[in-house]
Amino acid sequence: MTEKKVAKKRVTKKTARPKKVESIFDRMEGTVLGQPIRIANRTFLASLGVVATVQTELEKFQSEFEKTFDRLVKDGEKARNRYRKEFQGFRKDAREFREDVKEYGEDLVEDIVEDVVEAKDKVVENLKSAA
Repeated sequence: MTEKKVAKKRVTKKTARPKKVESIFDRMEGTVLGQPIRIANRTFLASLGVVATVQTELEKFQSEFEKTFDRLVKDGEKARNRYRKEFQGFRKDAREFREDVKEYGEDLVEDIVEDVVEAKDKVVENLKSAA
């Protein structure tokens, strides 16, 4: 048996393209209400544009702010470490100064006490020799 190849022709039905449905705006274009509707539509689109622009700018600002904030944090950490070292040095100097003042004060008191004891001894001697 031999097989015959039968070619099938594809039948397509041509249909008319559907008419573009007119929007309400298109229908009112020539009427008294057409111009205010057109202005309202453009105003609405402009407000959407403003919102989109503000959103973009805020995203840029936030990104820049985060970078700036991170940089300021790093600078603050460096400054804190530097000031801590300087303050620790200042505290050490203050402690040494306090010790120096304390020693000076103790030496001064000892000298005064010695002078007072010497003066007392002279007075006692003078009283003994006068008696």
